[in-house]
Order: sequence, then C-alpha cells, then structure tokens
Amino acid sequence: MTTAERVNLLVPAEVVPRLSIPETAGATPAPIRGGDLFVRGVPAAVAEQWIERNPGVYTVSRRPVVRRYPARTYTVAAVLVLIVAVQAVIVPAVGETGPFWVWLFAPALAAAGITLAYKSIPFGHVRFARARG
Repeated sequence: MTTAERVNLLVPAEVVPRLSIPETAGATPAPIRGGDLFVRGVPAAVAEQWIERNPGVYTVSRRPVVRRYPARTYTVAAVLVLIVAVQAVIVPAVGETGPFWVWLFAPALAAAGITLAYKSIPFGHVRFARARG
C-alpha cells in the first residue's frame, strides 16, 4: 500500500474503549448505532498499525448500515404485508365494489412488503441489530 492511500475502518463496540485515535491521522470518526465506530480516511500505514494492535478492527469499503431489527423480523413482516396486499386486491374484486380508494391500498402494501423484503437481505455493508437478552 502506498502512504497516500486512505482506507475506511470499522471498529467494533468492544474495541472502541481501547482504541486511541491520534489527532494527526487525519481520520474522521463517526459513531454507528450499536456502539461501533466508522473511521473514514485513515492513512494506510496507520490503518495497518491499528489493525495489528486491535483485534476486531478491519477495513470496509463503505459506511455500514445498521438495521434496527434482526433479518428474520424483516422477513416475517414482508411475508405478512405481501399476504395482506394480495388480500387487498382479492376482497374488493370478489365482493361488492367499494370506493375507488380501496384499490390504492394494494400498491402501497406491495411497496411496503418489497421494501421490508429488501431490508432483510444481508448485504456486506448491512449490520443487523444484536439480539437482546
């Protein structure tokens, strides 16, 4: 790595109290929900030293996104909302025709279900909330 190269680091919550970030590093630390710390723009040489001295610190390509709930919660919610979206089409189609705005529920529910399903996908930069217990 060249000295001009800068990398991004993810510091887990367990390591944050032990890590001292030198002022001369030119890094920009930003807290992430859950207690982790995202450090942007660390010189490569300094990053190598941090990784060697602090197990658990590693490089990342982008800022992690933390989801509030575990992936399973998003999956279950997506399935339920999509079932309700299908019912929002079937019930008015089979029964009496109600007001036209009833038909607007189906696309809104489908969009919500697709959004929840997308949030359940564990991309590399997505971190889910830790289980409480």
